[in-house]
Order: sequence, then structure tokens, then C-alpha cells
Amino acid sequence: MTDWSQSLYTFGYLLTDDEETALGCLPILLDWQTEHICKYTLFVHPEQKYHIHSASDCVYLLVGHAYDPFSMISDERIILEHLASMKSESEEYQNSFDQLTGVFFYAIIRNNAIDATCDCAGMLGANYALINGKTCFSAYSQMIAEIYSLKEDPYVTKLKKSKLFHWYGWYLPADSTSYAEVKRIVPNTEVRITDEVQIRRFYPRKAYSEVDSETYNTQVKTISRIMNNNMRLIAQKWDRPSISLTGGTDSKTTLACAKDVQDKFAYFSYISLPREEVDALAARKICEALELQHRIFSIDTNPKKYPDYDDVSALLERHYEFLGKANSNDICKRIVLKEQFEYDVEVKSWVSEVARASRYRRYGKKRFPKKIRARMLTSMYKVFIIDRGNAVRTDKRFRDYLNNTGLRQAIKDTGYPWTEFFVWEIVFGGWGGLALTGEHMLTNEITVPYNNRALLDLMLRTPLEKRMNDQLHKDLIHVMDIRIEQLGIHVVNGNETKQRELFERIYFQINNILPW
Repeated sequence: MTDWSQSLYTFGYLLTDDEETALGCLPILLDWQTEHICKYTLFVHPEQKYHIHSASDCVYLLVGHAYDPFSMISDERIILEHLASMKSESEEYQNSFDQLTGVFFYAIIRNNAIDATCDCAGMLGANYALINGKTCFSAYSQMIAEIYSLKEDPYVTKLKKSKLFHWYGWYLPADSTSYAEVKRIVPNTEVRITDEVQIRRFYPRKAYSEVDSETYNTQVKTISRIMNNNMRLIAQKWDRPSISLTGGTDSKTTLACAKDVQDKFAYFSYISLPREEVDALAARKICEALELQHRIFSIDTNPKKYPDYDDVSALLERHYEFLGKANSNDICKRIVLKEQFEYDVEVKSWVSEVARASRYRRYGKKRFPKKIRARMLTSMYKVFIIDRGNAVRTDKRFRDYLNNTGLRQAIKDTGYPWTEFFVWEIVFGGWGGLALTGEHMLTNEITVPYNNRALLDLMLRTPLEKRMNDQLHKDLIHVMDIRIEQLGIHVVNGNETKQRELFERIYFQINNILPW
């Protein structure tokens, strides 16, 4: 039986100038990797990697992993040296940072200040707090809460009582965590902490425009090349990389973009629910056609079969900030994969949805108002049919998010489609960081090839219609590996029923016109 105590706050980190208090409240830190940087102490989970580069009066820190498909550099030390060679306020520096793929926390540390941000979509959790003059950054807000004995935010307590709170997943609006004193770093922003907290948005910076039909094919080839470079770098960086494969759009595109290095990867799927069998069998057919080995993990979902079931359930509940209890099949899945997973890293196709115009499709729209309203974000976030108090309170959270992170002004200045930022910064930044860091990485390290800001920018600039009908992804598959296209295998998300789609569209329309 696995010793799950070693998986508490798995792949996590804590950066703080309150070392004594942290050690006194979290004895597990005694077993973590420790580094002293200026006046701060960095604690890193034994399975996590970190990289440090010192330059003049600054220390550059990257926890996790990164690689650059533009320069084809996969050594984090060289990446940090390159970033340190430029002025951090310059466009050159920002463009170089945007080109990084990976799952990481990044900071520039000085004695009197820390400038910190997350990876492109916050796939590694990144939370911060300034409490009693003391600074903390952590992959888990729960770690900070334990250090300072924080109580759950009353707003979150009320929100959790909403009947449909768990419908769209366990995550909170805007930059919220379960604790009012702890905030989440929003993707595309940088947090500076001195004796106060300041937030600076660094993306989007340039005016938005869609490429024309003549330029589109060139754009597709550029996107294909970047994705292919990512897959090549992954094959170089890890000895035994694997791809979790389904018959869905994102997964097939990832496989296609691994062309010429497909034999460097292992392929697997799992079945822990009846609807997952369709995905797993589709993945098996694709791999057989491409003469690739494919493994299916069949998960017995009877909790009684696992003596450590309750331990893992409690562990996941803590990692999810006590927002709810994990599903039984997910708990069983983690137990099985922890024992049987034999690869160094798993390639997930998350974040790709940022470019798939999912909210246009969900709500049956070809355009949204150019001006962002907090209520629209609330309507996309959760369903509040009767509980109007939570709707109004959530409006305020999103209103503060739009103003405090500078998104409202950035959209006004650049003209970007703001709905994609909801998926990018709230869905993936909020839910993705919790799920990937606290649940999926219980089993193994994970990398996400779509998690690259420069890449997403190129994808977002392709015509909306081509993104709405997945033509962009189909064209990527066509360019990279036409064999996958010719198979004609495609699996649709089992949650996307006509009844649910109709309900969501009606609710969205009604909720946006209600004055309360």
C-alpha cells in the first residue's frame, strides 16, 4: 500500500520570509528541499524541481519545468540566464517570457520586493498572501491557511451551499481562494509584493485582429511547427514520456503534432466510468492504425477494494481547499495510477480549449458585447437559479477582478475577444491549477504543450468561425499527420447533451438581464 503522507502538497512549493512560523506549523517542510534566497526561504516538495539564477541584485527563480519551442532550449538554467540578460520591463523580455511552455511558478526576488507570476494558464498552482507584514507564495492556498490558522472566507462558505455549485467543477471566481487573505495569481498578470501588493497585467499588449484567408494557411503551419517543436522538446527532456490519449479534438491534435517523434512516446487511456470506455477504445483504434503501443488502465471503482481509499479522499479534499469531496472513480483512479504508472511525465492536452471558442458554442452566439460586464462572467461561472444573493456577491468578485487585474482596460485597448479570457484565466487558471497540481500530479509529473502564451496568441488570431467549428484543429491535424484525419475517429464530450445545452443558453440569457 502506498504511503500517501509523501503526497501531501505534492509537487508544491512555499516561498516565504516567515520561515520560523512556517516550520512550526508545517513539520513536513523539514523533509522538503530548502534554499535561502535573500531574506526569503524556499521550500520545495521532494518530487518537484527548481532552478535559480543570480544576476546583480536579483535572483531569478523557476519552480517546475519550462522549455522554449522558438529557440529550442529546454534547459531551465539557460532560460533564466537569457531572461536575466534583458530588462524585465522591456518588450524583448516579455516576448521571450511569452515563448515559454511549461508548468511552473516564476519569480524575480530582491531584498525588498518579489515580482511573481505563474505559467501561461496557471497549471502549477500559484497563490500569495501578505499577512502581518509577512509574504507567502505557494502552490496550495491551504498551506498558507495552515501556517496562519486562517478561517474559510464567509463568501465561499455561502457559495458552497449553492445547489449547483459543483456543476462546472470545483473552482472559485476571479482570483479567490477559500481564504479571504490568500489570492490566486491570475494568468497574464504579475504580482509585486513589497510592503503592499500590486498587480500588473502584461498580456494582451497588442491590438487584436484575425488573420485573413490568405494568411490563415501560413498561420496554421506556424502553429503546427511550434507544437511539433514542443513535442520534440518533451521527447528530449524526459526519458519515458507518455501521452494520455482520447478520441477527442485536443488529444488527436497533440498526437498529430508529435509526428516524427511519435515512437518516443508511450500512449495510454483509462476507464473509470462507462463514458470513458468510448474514449479509450477510440484511442486504441488510432494507435493501432499508427502502429503505436497503447495501454488501457481499467479502474475498479469499488472503494472497498482499496485500504487507503479514505486517506486519498481526505488528501484530495485538502488539496481542493475543502471545496468538496472527490468523486469515487477519481479517488480509485489515483490509487491505481500511483501504483501502476511507469512513465516519467504525462502529456496532457489541456489549455487547448482556450482557442476553441467554447463559450460561443455553449451559448449559441456568433458575437458577444464588446464591453465586459461582471454579470456575464457570473453567468458563465455558475448557475444561480434561486440563490440570487450568491449571484450578486459573485458579480462583485468579478467586478473587482476586471478592474484590479486590468483586464477591462486591456480588452478596451486591444479589442481581444474577452470570452476566451474567461476560459483562460478563470476556468483553467482557477480550476486547472487545483486539479492538475493537487489531484493529477499525485501520480506523476505532467506537462502541457498548449500552455504557451505566444502559441495561444497565434491560435486566437485565426478566424472565429474556424475556431468555433474546430476547423483550426482539423487543419493542424491535416498538416501534421493526415493519417489521423483519414481515420475519421472522433468522440464528443459525453456531458454535452442537447437538454443541457438548451438549459445553459436559456439561463445565460435570463440571468444577464436580471437586475439582482
